Amino acid sequence: MNADSFLGGAAVAAKWPAVGYVVEGTVVDWRMSHQTDYETSEPLYWVAKRMVKRSAITEPADLLNPVMQLIMNIQGKPTGETWEGLGNVRKALPNDDGARAVYIKGLLQTAFKSALRTAQAKLEQNAYVRIERIADGVQPDRKKQAPHDYKVIWTPAAQNPHVAQSFLDESDDVDPFAPGTPPSF
Repeated sequence: MNADSFLGGAAVAAKWPAVGYVVEGTVVDWRMSHQTDYETSEPLYWVAKRMVKRSAITEPADLLNPVMQLIMNIQGKPTGETWEGLGNVRKALPNDDGARAVYIKGLLQTAFKSALRTAQAKLEQNAYVRIERIADGVQPDRKKQAPHDYKVIWTPAAQNPHVAQSFLDESDDVDPFAPGTPPSF
């Protein structure tokens, strides 16, 4: 997490309320996180190739295989809205700054891998990502959403038209904590 993210608070989770909806923006940062159960918030673990809640684990060795997800923070254009619940109820965001947290797991992880391969790229700050919900699968349970299929387009930082070149030039980096340099907030 960078200082701007820390001082700005948590980003709104990215949501795709319908097929055709797009979330896009410039990559700010990312981190790995232990995935939790949607209903109980219990940590999940891989046991015999299945995701199992912590409360169902009986063998200590099974705690060595946590289910992980990548959380990527992106900066896009403010939309003034987000979506809540399984029914994707629209919620207004009056002070929307365009920051979104993208939780990358499951089919979205597969789409990200494909996009990175196609772009012959790697995860990097200032890259541009466009994520579109392109289809839905069969809804396995009324308490859960149907799995979504995504198309991800990854543009490396050096080709990102949304980032000024000066941010990409390391020679221009100035240490904001160097003696005599006032902090900028």
